[in-house]
Amino acid sequence: MNQWTESLWGDEGFSAIAVQQPFLETVGIVMRDTAPPLFYIVGWIWGRMFGFSEASLRSLTLLLMLGAAGFAGMIVWKVGKNRMGGVVTFLLSFLAPFLVPFAFEWRMYALLNFMVMGSIYFFVMRKWWGYVIFSLGALYTHHFGLFTIAGQGIWFLVHDFEWKKPRTYIKQLWPFLVVGLGYVPWLYPMYLQITRVKGAGFWLSVPSIEEVFLLLVKFVIGGVSKDWWVAAGMLVGVVVLAKDWKKVGTKWLELATVVLAPVVFAYLVSYLVTPIFYDRYLLSVVVGIMVLIVLGTKRLAMGVVLFLILIFGAQSWQQFTHPSKRPFRELAAYVNETKREDDFLLNYNGNSHHLWESKYYGIPAPIYTPNGPLPLYVGTAQMKDGDTVDVIPRFSGRLGVIASEPIDKIELPGFVLSDYEEFGSLRFSWWLRDE
Repeated sequence: MNQWTESLWGDEGFSAIAVQQPFLETVGIVMRDTAPPLFYIVGWIWGRMFGFSEASLRSLTLLLMLGAAGFAGMIVWKVGKNRMGGVVTFLLSFLAPFLVPFAFEWRMYALLNFMVMGSIYFFVMRKWWGYVIFSLGALYTHHFGLFTIAGQGIWFLVHDFEWKKPRTYIKQLWPFLVVGLGYVPWLYPMYLQITRVKGAGFWLSVPSIEEVFLLLVKFVIGGVSKDWWVAAGMLVGVVVLAKDWKKVGTKWLELATVVLAPVVFAYLVSYLVTPIFYDRYLLSVVVGIMVLIVLGTKRLAMGVVLFLILIFGAQSWQQFTHPSKRPFRELAAYVNETKREDDFLLNYNGNSHHLWESKYYGIPAPIYTPNGPLPLYVGTAQMKDGDTVDVIPRFSGRLGVIASEPIDKIELPGFVLSDYEEFGSLRFSWWLRDE
């Protein structure tokens, strides 16, 4: 068992179920959800070509993360005129311990990474048609793509734009205008999605400046074991200080502006409008930071980078071979072996529920919601009648309950516990009516 083949978790299950639907139904689900449609369109095609198993689905996200790391390496190679720097940036980006779990997660974050890093590469190289394609890809993958485009626009207007030549304004701005026009069809759906989230009491909170700083630190050394934190941090510091600033100073500042723009804008929107600041929405910043670490590093300091790669690689291999997602596949196998025709199954809605894992692994188990309807979250867009029950119906067999709460925290009036099994932090229990 590894991160490639471990069980899907809730949000992955939602995405896996969505792309198995007929195409128009998949698009309809996306319209009711909280993200743009590109990941689901790509996933819909991928699944029909290679299947919908865990390994098949995650192969796509792995390839996309490799592509994002490839763009990072190309930026350092082309901008810094340093082929070795490009290779080590690729390795550092792909092996960053904070990122590795997302290379094996069936969600849109790997595609966002790939599109954002492609957009940044073509922006710094001033290759505008590639920039248009990847920028639109980022915008149609996740709303946070807007923040990268905004950072690029600010830099271009301040540093490159020739304000004294008004007759050339359209010629200078055409790539940004094409990106804007290409995004127009999604503006109204985006407005509906943002309005839905803002009015739903979404669970994110406004971060403090300290939390923003700590997140940036986590992006660099997150996932590294505590025994190696200090060493990894010191190595990063040495590499950053050992730069040829005269050679790459302006380009480094340009990249820093574009790479860190999503962090700044996400904080400002969270503070001024509605909370949206969340680490996984900002994953492209991690790859960009790896570029900032290596770009302009002098040849003598490359040995330090290689040692940092060894630390990252060892920590990432540890994560890969010791997956942490809940083993729902094993729970599903147990349920299918022990379930009788007259039993009734449900998902206990405590701190979490597991409806989408249940659906993906073929277990019909609605969510028990005696306290009222569910709030908006990733999943409600695809829910159908019968996916929740506020009253347990009459049936003649046993009640099977899927939960992640301790058994003594499960409250089912009118039923008594008969038996249960544990699967990591998951629990499946059988209950009988208290006659």
